[in-house]
Amino acid sequence: MLAIGIFGYIQYLSVSDLHVSIIQSKVVDRNDTGTLYSLQLQFNNPSLLFLNVGKTNFVVSANGENLGSGVLQPSVIPALGKTVAQTPFLADTTVLNKYNNANSVPSLKLTGTSQYNVLFATVSIPFTYYPTQDEARAFIDGT
Repeated sequence: MLAIGIFGYIQYLSVSDLHVSIIQSKVVDRNDTGTLYSLQLQFNNPSLLFLNVGKTNFVVSANGENLGSGVLQPSVIPALGKTVAQTPFLADTTVLNKYNNANSVPSLKLTGTSQYNVLFATVSIPFTYYPTQDEARAFIDGT
């Protein structure tokens, strides 16, 4: 029983170091109030367990200003593997317009909380991802 507890705790520490990144962001529709993106997020699983990821809520912000929020549907991440999840994301066009033709690239931040079913428990793990300047520019431009 002690060995299972230790193994579970080590896996919890691994999962809490989850890496999330934006691998693609494409503008699907844009109007005066909202810009609809098709986002692809990649999750890397550093643990030795398959992870059943529950609903994941996330927020994207630019220079500390909320661009919008989204929800990822449940998925499974293989042990020591990765998975890509695609989701719609609605951004506030008025915030995006501040950065569309600006010379400086805003500091983007993706934050969220994923719920995992590990062994016999559900664990909520927060994550934060800071895209590079090139990734931030591509996101703002929708390419």
